[in-house]
Amino acid sequence: MHVVLVGPRAEIVRGLRADGHEITLLYEPGHRGRVAALRDQVDRVCAVDSYRKVESLWSAVHHLQPMNPIGAVVTTTEWAVVATAVLGQLTGARSISPAQALACRDKGVQKKKWNAAGVATTAWRVLCNSLESEAEAEHWLAESGLQFPLVVKPLAEGASKSVKVAHDLGEFAAAANSIDGGRAMVEQFVEGREWHFDGIVQDGKLSSFMVSRYSEPLLCTKYGKPIRSIVMTPALHSDVYDSAADLASRALHALGLSTGVFHLEVFGEPGTFVASELACRPGGGIVGEMTERVIGVDIYEASARVITGDHIPRWAEETEWTHGWTILPTAPGKLNRVEAGEIMKIPGVDKVIMRLERGSTMRDMADASTLGVGCAAVKARSVDECQRMIDAVVAAVEQIHDHAPLEAARS
Repeated sequence: MHVVLVGPRAEIVRGLRADGHEITLLYEPGHRGRVAALRDQVDRVCAVDSYRKVESLWSAVHHLQPMNPIGAVVTTTEWAVVATAVLGQLTGARSISPAQALACRDKGVQKKKWNAAGVATTAWRVLCNSLESEAEAEHWLAESGLQFPLVVKPLAEGASKSVKVAHDLGEFAAAANSIDGGRAMVEQFVEGREWHFDGIVQDGKLSSFMVSRYSEPLLCTKYGKPIRSIVMTPALHSDVYDSAADLASRALHALGLSTGVFHLEVFGEPGTFVASELACRPGGGIVGEMTERVIGVDIYEASARVITGDHIPRWAEETEWTHGWTILPTAPGKLNRVEAGEIMKIPGVDKVIMRLERGSTMRDMADASTLGVGCAAVKARSVDECQRMIDAVVAAVEQIHDHAPLEAARS
């Protein structure tokens, strides 16, 4: 089958090649380095000016003039989800539908469908235009029925970009007007624990499913703390899985997503889970590493195979160990001095993936929740032990940062 992959991803290319597919890779210029590493594994490549533009993707396919018709169009890139779905429809290829894609991208469309289906979610309203004054903001809030504190975010972004918490009228107006385009999702702030559910849905049923719990809600990255996540081992937490699977199944059905890979963020506790938002692509960080370890499936390869219809290999699920991971935090403006070997010496750490070269200037995690100098995976005998190991990793990285120099231009 001729498969168009939008956005370079080594795991996807590996799986498609193993299944014998012809691969056309479309990429933004900023991903040229990743493409170079995959060039000998794909049949053709073409740059596009934006993953978000159907025009750009569609014209790229025409310019390449492949011999074989397109059989499937896939992506794991959040910004490409809707345009990729439209390209699939235009070319008559296998893909999720544009309606499914929009429901998994636009938070307002998503929550409206959940409300209609009785799926518990946060109270919300969509702000369609920028606010001209605090008086206008006060009037809009009065009509919305929402109460402070509020979360203000773009309707279709990712990685917590441009997400802000507003505690009063001034903060609300400033947060709303800081979002490009003027449209925003405004939600009631929810106290309590945050979770993420990652899995595969086939023919309307969950075929693979993993439940993880964040150490702190994702908004912690706005205050200098990195993402930390602990996976609930299915064999040890069956009650959690029963409750999570019920919510995930209803949330997916409400959005019409019957076949695909998903990443669902929720709040609360088993029995009282509240859906936050759902994406039809694999989770970020090293969620893929965790699905391989815990539920025996490569979620990235599966995200293409579930569309192409190829067999999704599965192996034995974890029954004893507890696995977790963390983003290695940054110190904005300083030069990275963290090395994988140093982190691997910490008890419990069994894998480190560096994202930022030594000597590079570190960015602020407040810009995006997935920003970090790298990721580390740990393995423990219990959830509590896993948490202590993750915290030790974060503390060790922060200690290294304390002695790192500032970027030269700022020194």
